[in-house]
Amino acid sequence: MSDEPVFTSRDRRQFLKGLGGFALAIPFLPSLVAREAAAQGMPNRKRFAQLCTAHGGLWHNNMFPSVSTLTEQMPFKGRTARRGDLRLSPQGTRTGISPVVSSAADRLTPALLAKMNVVAGLDIPFYIAHNTGAHLGNYARNDGNGSDGMMVQSQPRPTIDQIMAWSPEFYASTVRRRVMIVGNRLTYFWSNPMTRMGTIQQVDGTIDSLELFDQVFGPIMVGPARRPIVDRVIENYRRLRTGSARLSTDDRRRLDEHMQGLSELERRLSATVSCGTITRPTRGSLPVIRTMDYGRNPASQAQAYQLYNDVIALAFACGASRLAVLYADQTFSTFTGDWHQDIAHKAHLPGMTEQRTIVASHQHFFSEIFLDLARKLDAITDTDGTVLDQTLLVWSQESGNHTHENQSMPLVTFGGAGGALRTGSYIDYRETSREMGSRFQGTPEPRYTGLSWNQWLANALQVMGIPRAQWEESGGGYGVPYVGADYRSHYPAAALSGLSDPLAYLRR
Repeated sequence: MSDEPVFTSRDRRQFLKGLGGFALAIPFLPSLVAREAAAQGMPNRKRFAQLCTAHGGLWHNNMFPSVSTLTEQMPFKGRTARRGDLRLSPQGTRTGISPVVSSAADRLTPALLAKMNVVAGLDIPFYIAHNTGAHLGNYARNDGNGSDGMMVQSQPRPTIDQIMAWSPEFYASTVRRRVMIVGNRLTYFWSNPMTRMGTIQQVDGTIDSLELFDQVFGPIMVGPARRPIVDRVIENYRRLRTGSARLSTDDRRRLDEHMQGLSELERRLSATVSCGTITRPTRGSLPVIRTMDYGRNPASQAQAYQLYNDVIALAFACGASRLAVLYADQTFSTFTGDWHQDIAHKAHLPGMTEQRTIVASHQHFFSEIFLDLARKLDAITDTDGTVLDQTLLVWSQESGNHTHENQSMPLVTFGGAGGALRTGSYIDYRETSREMGSRFQGTPEPRYTGLSWNQWLANALQVMGIPRAQWEESGGGYGVPYVGADYRSHYPAAALSGLSDPLAYLRR
């Protein structure tokens, strides 16, 4: 496509060698890529990536900056929204803004901090417990632990990454991969995506970084004009679709979905992406994952995820795909017991042993995986700043500061989404004048309520340029508009209305 960036073979190989990482001698030299990318005039187009982790249960002061950071405040939706500038401080042997959001000083720099936001006080106002669906808006993907969770299982939604992927306002031209997906049970869309009809079903991902690479940069059919795949079966399709009285409604739907799938395959095979000459990496994630100690080796786990980051960064750099979602269910810890029962379920205990283990695991994920992708995107020059500047890069967790509960789900972002977001902020939407219920089993950690996660999902879609008509719920926002019976007294009507409105201090 004429609007795609073109890198020379030499610089593209240099770029990929650096991204390929551990076994290759040549480091990533961003000056080579940056100069060539800038010279070719990469179009200013937004990217979105979300990295999602299991569990959570981080005490507020371990995850978020000090309350002294909050120097501004304003009334907002029945709450008091507070904000302050992020600032680095020593965090043990590292530097950062909290024990979790910290890294080596030469990695989390003041320049990167200025492109970050950390947000507290975004809630799911019902009990959902274990799930992978809250991250991107399909609350139905939960384990059914409790009546609230079972209720929303009957109301599935497409996830916001897929809404972006199938919106003509996001992809105005053809790409090789609409969404790069690592892991499963995270991203969902209509079984017939082009017509937004059928059932809401999982869109499969991969844990093989080489397969991910091939999905985006695999062989493209070129040469003489080729009869389209769909044309080869279209007459049979038409005869069955309109001429067979025996065809049931369900079979008619299956047939339509099959043809839409063929059409999407045709589109991907016909896509042309001018990324220059790209060498397939010599090392993938599967050999790392299959090592005997992978499950209790945080360094190996980080290595596998950094290989996914390499592919994402390369695809974002040349426009082969502009969407990526990743689900990480590893513990990023050397702990060898039952993490769920022995760590996550005891994270609230005042003894702190389990909480320290959770802090160390999440700090490792932040520093070695989330920050790794941010640094790679920030090393690639775009037409207006860096690729990171045009990206909304998100880290979300399964739970808030109490395992199984979803008050104040941590939200960490990098990038300004092409100038749509104000960055460099710590924002807190919690109403801290009233605790939500009694403290559980002597925990020193209170629970406060804030605003709806549905409002965050709506804001993410809007800053990516997706019109409200393509996703907005009847009451505003995105996601099931449900409040659990045990939660209603803790949320004023204002906190649950106008859920498509810009979030205070976050949107420009």
